[in-house]
Amino acid sequence: MTAELPADVATARLPGSAELPSYRKLALLLTEQIQAGRYGPDTALPTDTELMEAYRLGRQTVRRAFQELVADGQVYRVRGRGTYPTERPKTGRVVRSTGSIEHLEEWTGTEMEVITALHLRRDPAHAADLELDSPVVAQLRVRRWVDDAPFAVTDIIVPPDIGERLVSEDKIPTGRAQGTVIAAVGALEGPVASAEETVTAIILTDEWAAALHTVAGGAALRVKRVYRNADGRPLEISHTVHASDRYEHRLSIHRAHRPSR
Repeated sequence: MTAELPADVATARLPGSAELPSYRKLALLLTEQIQAGRYGPDTALPTDTELMEAYRLGRQTVRRAFQELVADGQVYRVRGRGTYPTERPKTGRVVRSTGSIEHLEEWTGTEMEVITALHLRRDPAHAADLELDSPVVAQLRVRRWVDDAPFAVTDIIVPPDIGERLVSEDKIPTGRAQGTVIAAVGALEGPVASAEETVTAIILTDEWAAALHTVAGGAALRVKRVYRNADGRPLEISHTVHASDRYEHRLSIHRAHRPSR
């Protein structure tokens, strides 16, 4: 059985930022529908042809969207039957597949909650990493949720001028909301062009454990990222802590140049 498309498919449009390529918009839309329970073991996702007609997309665009969903572990394809959502792991572990800046900016299927408001603090080390003349930075703390379970807490450090714009232009949500701070920073300061990532194994402190609703002393992963614009200017530094029993990180690595024949 294949899920029915909306009755007004002829006028259906893909949601999402105009800057996102169509295959990413389609992948995000299908991800949201999967997480909403629209498809299941006996209900396949729409076919390539149905999606092409519904959203006026080319075949390669639809195929690339499905390739991303397969790579992310969201779906599996059965020849002659269709595409089905992958069963959610019984461990409840969140799997994040990273292959682009867009992946980092979107973090689909999750919500963020600001638990420490944006504030200025003296931090010479991070100020140096942000290439600032002053030792003062702006910082906030965000907790990320999947359903009703927290699985990540992030300290976000930005230059004070960026922090001021985030506040003055109302880019920091209240309560739980979809999206990421780095997407808002990119929208204000110009597109994020690159990210440097360092992953470290740590032990959960009492403070981190309380934020993650778990027990201190367990294993955790700390992921540090430095985001830069096209000119190489640092826009944001993030330190994210994950309880290791709830999180799995997948990195897609591609060859930069095709091998010569």
